[in-house]
Amino acid sequence: MLRCLTPRRRTKCDRRADRRSSAYVATLYEVPLLSREQEHHLFRKFNYLKQRASRLREQLDETHPNRKLVDRVESYYAEATKTKQAIIQANLRLVVSLAKRSVDATHSFDQLISDGNMSPMRAVERFDCSMGNKFSTYATWAIVKNYAQSVPREYRQRSRFTTGKDELLDNQLDRRSDVGGQLRAQKLRRQQIRKILSRLDERKKKIIVDRFGLEYEREPKTLREVGEDLGITKERVRQLETKAMEKLRDAFRNAKIEWGD
Repeated sequence: MLRCLTPRRRTKCDRRADRRSSAYVATLYEVPLLSREQEHHLFRKFNYLKQRASRLREQLDETHPNRKLVDRVESYYAEATKTKQAIIQANLRLVVSLAKRSVDATHSFDQLISDGNMSPMRAVERFDCSMGNKFSTYATWAIVKNYAQSVPREYRQRSRFTTGKDELLDNQLDRRSDVGGQLRAQKLRRQQIRKILSRLDERKKKIIVDRFGLEYEREPKTLREVGEDLGITKERVRQLETKAMEKLRDAFRNAKIEWGD
């Protein structure tokens, strides 16, 4: 006989998890936001340190490495990592802001935070500060793309042991229900992205979609590649992208999503 599928009652563990989440979020808001100048300085420093470490590493003799040279390489990498973490920490509240708007029956706040935190971590390595945009703009789109493209994952069985056909069928129905919920949530997020992108004209929309790989799970394109598709220079693509970002920034502000300004 099939049991009714009712929401699981919250436990003491759930309430403790909520308190931990609240404490974590509170620590993020203790980290001051970066000004455009501070952000630009940190990215220049980060790129310089990585470049110095890479060049010194090329000088190392793998068979008989110079200890002093190794120490210098490690020192540059350590300082680069420290600088990278400073940028990431100042932007993690973006994840919180977007995660709050994406919580649903199949995605808990903690899950979305954990998943979303990876986006700015990866985005730091790809961001080009010379383009004039703020990192928060780039990171926000990376997070949005991550949430929009989230796909159903494998679900663990709710019980490691089964006692009959009814329980097996219940587990199968639960998993199907979870997958259905995730698909609906995924569809909703894609609709939200399309709604925001609809504020742009077709050319600017294509630039944003191609530059960030926002549709069809494509890889992001370079300025040159987008320019070749549109028959314009990469500098013109950069200018149009900047204008599009400004317009989209206003759209996110109206939706009460933080940008870090």
